[in-house]
Order: sequence, then structure tokens, then C-alpha cells
Amino acid sequence: MADKHAVGGGADDEMISVSSPTEGSGNAYTIGASGDAEFSAEDIFLTQRSDIRWKHKSIIPFDIQFDYPRTTSHTEVLSPFGYCSRYLPEHLFQNISEKTNIYALQKGVTFKPTTPEEIKVLFGLHIVMGATKYPRIRMYWDSATGLELFRSSMNRNRFFQIRNNLHMVDTLTKPGNSDRFWKVRPIYDCVRERCLELQVEREICIDEQMIPFRGQLNVKQYVRGKPYPWGVKLFALCGKSGLAYDFLLYQGSTTELDQAALKSYGLGPSVILHLCNRISLPGHELYYDNYFSSYNLLQILKNKKIYAASTIRINRFSTPPVISDNLGKKKERGYSEEFCSADGDVVVVKWFDNKGVVLASNFVGIGKEDKVKRWDKANAKYIEIPRPEIVRKYNHGMGGVDLLDQLISLYRIFIRSRKWTLRMIFHAVDFAIVNSWLEYRQDARNAGLAQKEIMDLLDFRLRVAEAFVKVGNQFKGIKRGRPSTSPVTSPSANKKQTERRPLREVQIDSVDHLPEHDGNKEPTRCKKINCTQRSHIICRKCGVHLCINKKRNCFAAFHKQ
Repeated sequence: MADKHAVGGGADDEMISVSSPTEGSGNAYTIGASGDAEFSAEDIFLTQRSDIRWKHKSIIPFDIQFDYPRTTSHTEVLSPFGYCSRYLPEHLFQNISEKTNIYALQKGVTFKPTTPEEIKVLFGLHIVMGATKYPRIRMYWDSATGLELFRSSMNRNRFFQIRNNLHMVDTLTKPGNSDRFWKVRPIYDCVRERCLELQVEREICIDEQMIPFRGQLNVKQYVRGKPYPWGVKLFALCGKSGLAYDFLLYQGSTTELDQAALKSYGLGPSVILHLCNRISLPGHELYYDNYFSSYNLLQILKNKKIYAASTIRINRFSTPPVISDNLGKKKERGYSEEFCSADGDVVVVKWFDNKGVVLASNFVGIGKEDKVKRWDKANAKYIEIPRPEIVRKYNHGMGGVDLLDQLISLYRIFIRSRKWTLRMIFHAVDFAIVNSWLEYRQDARNAGLAQKEIMDLLDFRLRVAEAFVKVGNQFKGIKRGRPSTSPVTSPSANKKQTERRPLREVQIDSVDHLPEHDGNKEPTRCKKINCTQRSHIICRKCGVHLCINKKRNCFAAFHKQ
């Protein structure tokens, strides 16, 4: 199957250490009203591993009630810059410019103080780099291969100077906590703050995400099977659509997890319980892989009315008496069997496709089987085999984090640096843009826009980049330098230049919109909507003709909201 989590293939090879509560201790895990995880001796009594018993029967089915709050008002579709500004707000750029100036001063660098607008330009140019992917950064300013957006917005040396000193915290005032990512925490806090405001969809999943990095970093991880196996690990809670609702940066022993849950259940279940604090409504369906699986975890989630299913490692479930792989190969393809725990909380299903796969759930087992097509190598044709309901639901709901990873990797910001801070900062930018686009696409569909009117991810990124470069910034025109005499790079004098309307954000930012005479013999039609006049006046920043006369002032009206 296309999804690496789709069952029917091999199992995940990662291992973690999981220990169960001490037998007879009576410990129970509850979620307090504040949303923080804490231990209590009431509400949830968990089955000890030594007390788990399995019976060859089905789990008792029940109706899943999910009251999803729906708004009846018309959905407003914002601009790409409007969506992205929710994740990367203005105060973030103000903070980055201040801390960058402080760092340059501390290091004694000859440095002209930067501004929030200049930091936005830096971010915007990096976003464009992710879409174009030149092999060398200097090529963006080269006379033969360069882009006008780069030459007209920032000098090449200034670009490298700001990037080399880019900081968002004062390095001399290290916080007293044990946060290993304190240097990049401000941008991740801003992105996460917006993620926590989103409305969680019904089908959600939790999985690992990797921030690519192979340099020196003591929390660097290796995860086999990932497109970028080396880097910083991040646990994400995503919907089926790929939209991220929460995430957690993994930093070893200092990861922000409940220590009582970590001691009793291990890393994987503790991550699930931590991210599940984000879920406020009952009835969500949660999917995860065998890295996180645990018998007691399914019991806790069921008590919270979170219906979960996952692939498992049977040694964590007191080894249910499922059929062995050798005996299963002798059965007809599509054979499955299930065992329910004596307490009725957990069901285990083993299904044979090409090989056996074991899943566990707290709400569904074999259930209503459907038919799926598989290639029969012996007979060289497709055949239909039965598929349990738990497998269908797992394949349908799992993979949101992988989808988010795929969208980020399409136009990932090009960074070739040994500084882990730069890698993590611009991964957060990529993360924010993709989540913004998923929000935009969801709103556009709810507003009834036709598919052809909805921007794809590349157009969305370029619109965001252009807004970062131009909104609130002074227009600098063509960069100085020796003019080229090459007929290849010199525009034809007879070629007619078309006027492109500026972004709405640039049009109304009230910065550096100055009129100029175009120097042409014939006037050009005014670009103000519903105006039929012709004019020689052009806005030097927007690059469009606008008329000014006794009866009307289109130049002023065009730049007002």
C-alpha cells in the first residue's frame, strides 16, 4: 500500500522500554480538570499485566457518539498572508530583530541594526528558495540565473550577514529550565499556539516527524524508515487531512512529559497521553503505530471516550494466543481471528495478507468485513480477500502525520548549514505554511469555491513569500551594479510589459506608495476597478497605472482598504 502505516506489510522495528504498574498497587491514571496528567487512586483501575486474560470472542459493539460543533455562518477565506500571520505573528519578527541586533553587538560584528521588515524579507526569500531549489544560494543574485525578487529586495552580502547572526533569544540569559531547544522555542511556541486554536477533526493520529539534521547535536535521533532518518524528533497530533493540532519536541530525558506516567507506562504511552490533553470532545477516533502501543493505554483512552486502534507488539499485551505466522500461512489469504480481554476493554485481531499483522483496539475488532483487491502472484491475477473492520479503519485514519511530512518535503526551505538552530527555525516556517495552506483549503471548500479557484501549495507559498518581501517594506527598485550588455539578459525595447496587480496586502500597507510619471508618449488605462480613464501616473511600488484629475483620485482610492 502507498501509506507506510497501512497494515498488511512488515512491522515497525523501533523498540522502547515499557513497564507496567506494580502488581496489587491499585494505581490509576486520571486526567484532571486542568488537562494535566496526574496519578490518583480512583476513577480508573487498570488491569495488571499478570492479570490479563484472553477469550476467543468479539468485543461488545457500541455506538460512537461524536458531537462535532458546526458553524452555520459563511466561512471567510483570508489571503495566504492572513493565514500564515496566525502562525508567525508580528511580535515574533519584532523579537527576532531585537535579539539578532543584540547577538551581533555581543559578538562585535560590524552590523547595521536590522528591522522586523528586513527579517520578513529574509524569511520570504528563503520560502522562494524552497520552491526553486538552486544548487547554490549565490545563484539567486547572479546576473545570468538570478531572480528579480532577490536583487530588488536585499543585497546578497546583507542576506548572509543577517542569516549568520539570526537569533530569537538572548544567548547570555539562558533560562533556568532544562529546555534544550530554548534557542528556537519562541517560534515553535507561536506555531503551537495557533495549532491549539484549531477545531480537532474526528479521525486523528499520532506519529513521529523528523527535522532533517546530520550535524552535531546531543538530542539528534535516528529513525529507520523515515525519508530523513537523522535529525530532531517531533511527535505530532494530526487529523486525517494532515492538519496539525499539537506537537511535542523530543529532547530525551528532559521532554515535557508527566514523570509518573513515564515511569509506569514508558515513553510511547506517555506521549499519547500528553498529546491527548489537546482533545476536549468525546468520540474521537485515534490511531497510532506499535511504537506507542500499550494495553493500559487503551484502557485509559477508553475511559476518556477516545476510541483508539493501533498495530501492536504482542509481548506488551501479555502474549494473546493468536495463531502463529507459520500456521497462518497455511490458511486462506485474508484469514483473521480475534481475542477479547476478560475485562472487555481490549480486542486483539490478527489478519493475514501477504504476512500476518496484529492490531488492538478498545472499540472495534473484525466487525463488518469488506473486500479488498490483492495481486495473486501464483495465478497472476487480482483476487478479492476479506478485510476486518479494524484494518479498514486503521488504514483510513492513520497517515495524517505522513501527509504533513510529504507536503513539507515538496518545497522544503533549502538550508545547508551546520547550525541546528537555522534548520529548526525554517522547519517551523515550513510547518506553519503547510498548516496555513491546509486551513485555507478547508475554508475555501466550506465557502463553496470551485476546485480550480483554490490555490495549490506552490502558489500559496509564493504568495506568502511575496507578501513577506513586500508588505510594509520600502520599494528599492532595480539593484545597483554594472549594467549587463548581453542581449540575452537585456529586455527587448519593443517588448510590451504587462502590468500585474499587486497583492492585496501590499496594496493597502500604506508604505512607500509614491506616484511617478511613466515617461511614455501614450497614457495607459487606469487599473482602479470601474475606471476607464488613462493616465501617465504609475505607483512606483505597486507598478500599476492610476489616474489623478479634478473629478477623481484613483491613486488614493486604490491604496485604501
